[in-house]
Amino acid sequence: MPIVDVLVPQMGEGLQEVLIVELTKKPGDQVRRDEPFYQMETDKATMEVESPHEGVLVEWLAAEGDTLAIGAPIARMEIVQPAPVGAPAGNGRGVSASPMAALTDAAAGASADALRSRNIPPRTRSYAREKGLSDDDLARVPAAGPRLMPADIDAFLEAGGESDDAPSSLPTPAEAAIAEGRDKDFRERPLSQQDKTFIYRLKRSASMVVQATAKRQMDWDAIRRFADARKAAAGPDGAQPSTFQCLAWCIAQAAKEHPRFRSSLLREDTVREYAHLNLGIAVAMPTGELSIAVVRGADKLSFEEFVRAAQERIQAARDGEDQADESTQLLLTYMGPYDVTDGVPVLVAPAAAVLFIGSAFDQGGRQVVNLSLSFDHRLIHGVEAAEFLRSIVHNATNIESLAK
Repeated sequence: MPIVDVLVPQMGEGLQEVLIVELTKKPGDQVRRDEPFYQMETDKATMEVESPHEGVLVEWLAAEGDTLAIGAPIARMEIVQPAPVGAPAGNGRGVSASPMAALTDAAAGASADALRSRNIPPRTRSYAREKGLSDDDLARVPAAGPRLMPADIDAFLEAGGESDDAPSSLPTPAEAAIAEGRDKDFRERPLSQQDKTFIYRLKRSASMVVQATAKRQMDWDAIRRFADARKAAAGPDGAQPSTFQCLAWCIAQAAKEHPRFRSSLLREDTVREYAHLNLGIAVAMPTGELSIAVVRGADKLSFEEFVRAAQERIQAARDGEDQADESTQLLLTYMGPYDVTDGVPVLVAPAAAVLFIGSAFDQGGRQVVNLSLSFDHRLIHGVEAAEFLRSIVHNATNIESLAK
């Protein structure tokens, strides 16, 4: 059976790259045509991708968390290729009985074997295709280190596309050690899937969003007193709401009156307004990566329901479950424990806005915090942002009566 590369499909106009979320098949697995076999995230949605072929998955050419260009190879498959009606019988492996065709297929097979035996990262394969190199060309490109890198392709092309296969072209043990970083005063490590996902979303947002920011201060004493009272009333076995969770509930309640903060911009001419708010909360994981907890339908929850849901979702995020998707409209980032009083948060699409909540500090004998709201100016105007911040401050000041 012939072996082919499976390419990332074009799923929407203007789409240039995707994030690989999950690979649901393993090398050696049988895959049916039109069967979902991986998930990818675009700037509009997370979707399952169906196989264009029937056959056996030979290998993945990318990993979960990788960002790939549209048209880049993601997998290699040995596919079933039914013989056309009336065609002469082959050898049962999809190979023509023609001697010339057999030689061609054998050469192609040798090239595929050579490529599979080398350590070639997906980005190098993609770069080779951009430069117009075939699999045969790629098999002849010498590597300066243990992996074939884009710089090796550049050197190959600068030399006129000729490969010097003499033993002198091979790296010496010392050169290999330098290439691997063993003789340098640094070390290299791969990014985690969470970091790669976050970087993809940031890059996507930078190319789409017109970000603006509005700031104001808020009294912290009322929220702190309310949280302390609720903790005392709940006792050691009850839900112990943090001051931040109390404020987050006030923010969710404010979204009831401000539908733009429950919305996302699908296209330049279409806004999707959700009935309820899916509230994202940035969570620092023990390993240093950033994950997102999401409280779904946050604006329709009572105070007690919200606190329980927030605590459960935050713990799941700390355990590595990133919950953000295209329906997460508003994000919160809280710097209270880190003595950071001010900042400008970066909006990550498709959220409509992100709210920074700084550490409390003393001002004229009272505790205050800075709120900094970054929003997508294509969807939300400055006055709407100011009114939303005003509603948050009002709710926080009156949280005791609001939570009854």
